[in-house]
Amino acid sequence: MKMTYTDALDFATVVIKSMKQTEQTVTALDKIEALRATLVKRSERSDEAKEKASIKRKEQTAAKRAELCAQVVPILRDVMTTDMTAKEIFAAAKERLPQDFTANKVQYILLNDMKGEVVKTEAKNKPNTYRLA
Repeated sequence: MKMTYTDALDFATVVIKSMKQTEQTVTALDKIEALRATLVKRSERSDEAKEKASIKRKEQTAAKRAELCAQVVPILRDVMTTDMTAKEIFAAAKERLPQDFTANKVQYILLNDMKGEVVKTEAKNKPNTYRLA
């Protein structure tokens, strides 16, 4: 079982409460409860911050992806004349695509971002071919 700091403070509170109550144990309990409250509050703020950062990251990624697709998809549409494999499409469009583009990235766009406008033909023991719908 994983024990958090809050769990450890709860355990310490139970142990101290089971002891004979003196001025020192009461003071210790007060300090432990204050520390626990601070940890809980910090944890809640941390969770909110993580969630906001995650949402922001997703929005930024989606915006970058949309920008990339706006640039690449028209090029792929121009190149696709007949049934072609992803490697053939990449080879035909390579000069017009961004420098870091690969055949695998082209295939990903065909399968995901252009899903509704591309027809995929699967052939046994051969590469899949793609054409515009």
